[in-house]
Amino acid sequence: MCCKLLIVPETESPAGEWCQHCHVGQGCRIYADRPQRCRDFQCGWLVWGKVPEHWFPAKSRIVVVSDGSRITFTIDPASPARWRDQPWFGEVKAMAVMAFAEQRQVLVRIGRKVIVMLPDRDCDLGVVADDEVVLTGLRPDGSWGAAKVHQDDPRLALGGASVPLV
Repeated sequence: MCCKLLIVPETESPAGEWCQHCHVGQGCRIYADRPQRCRDFQCGWLVWGKVPEHWFPAKSRIVVVSDGSRITFTIDPASPARWRDQPWFGEVKAMAVMAFAEQRQVLVRIGRKVIVMLPDRDCDLGVVADDEVVLTGLRPDGSWGAAKVHQDDPRLALGGASVPLV
């Protein structure tokens, strides 16, 4: 699924479509010469200990990636509501609660659309462009919120505190 869902510019394959070098069900046709981005990729299902079998990407239609400050669940656009099914939805929500306690974000990505999983609700940010970043935090009323802003927004230099969260 990573060869379908993740963007690898070096392969010139669009996100949401199988990489032109992928022999579906068998593997990469250019494995020995694959791009560095592919060599460096670490699938959450493979690297996290004791991940239940239902998270296997070919079964779940979900690729999980953690970069330290964020956990992203990338969903197969052919099954866009899959993540809302159990057991995945319950586990993603539980992970969001734990992640926010550690100052981490949990995102669900379906194509270019991003949904932020907050401890108390989901926040659909719509399409998030390559030059935008996702902010999360507490709103003035004490509830959690999220926003997308341009990566050059000067408010980011101040920690993003003045960005209104929805």
